[in-house]
Amino acid sequence: MPKLVQLDALERIVKATLYSAYVKNEKPLSLLIVAKPESAKTLVLKKYRENKGIAYLTDCTAYGLTRDILPKVISGEIRHILIADLITPLSKSAKTRQSLVAFLNNLIEEGVAKMTSYATIWEKEVRCGLITTVTDEALADGRHEWAKMGFLSRMFIFSYSYPISVVYRIFDALIEQKSGVDEKISLRFPKQTKDVVLPKSIAEKLVPISMKVGESMKLYGFRFFLNTKTILKSLALLNGRTTVTDREFDEFLELSKYLNSEFESI
Repeated sequence: MPKLVQLDALERIVKATLYSAYVKNEKPLSLLIVAKPESAKTLVLKKYRENKGIAYLTDCTAYGLTRDILPKVISGEIRHILIADLITPLSKSAKTRQSLVAFLNNLIEEGVAKMTSYATIWEKEVRCGLITTVTDEALADGRHEWAKMGFLSRMFIFSYSYPISVVYRIFDALIEQKSGVDEKISLRFPKQTKDVVLPKSIAEKLVPISMKVGESMKLYGFRFFLNTKTILKSLALLNGRTTVTDREFDEFLELSKYLNSEFESI
């Protein structure tokens, strides 16, 4: 996808989500990126795949994650799982699909406190963040099943679309053979988790936003509120601070235009 396309908001939310794993006493956040095919969703994720703490996958099962990924999550080597396209692992049999969604549900929210899988037994609580992508049609098809399992409410949904002006710019760039396919982004994560202070005055501003989002999902909004507190701390850490300021709140408000399934033009 040409570099002309401005995906600053998407890049920012991906970075903040990854940094959430380094905020002390907060669980790593999870993110579902939704857009039409050819919208550079997977391309953006690929940019970050070589950073420490990240497992980049194109396919997976609950058993495979238990065998290959969980030991590295427990050791702290992996803090986020990036799945290029969630539809790939969800295209398997209904039993395999349900097992994977249930596993991811537990891993990104409560943590895997105890799991028996063939000859492997885990009894240690671990948590790991997830960043993945689906198309707009796949979200519409899977919403009912995922919603029943509480999968969508456990993560931020970031949706976007391209206005026609951007579509034309992309075609112009393709004609000129300009591409950002090989771009890689290196992040400087802290060596250890850091305490980040969220002032009460800023936290209070999140309540009406969380209630509105919760209402749209037929929920109270408590989980969104907690996740939003974490994303503000992550943005502060990304900005080199250990206290959330109005700058992070304003940045979150700008990002919040896309934290829904309304497919706002980017």
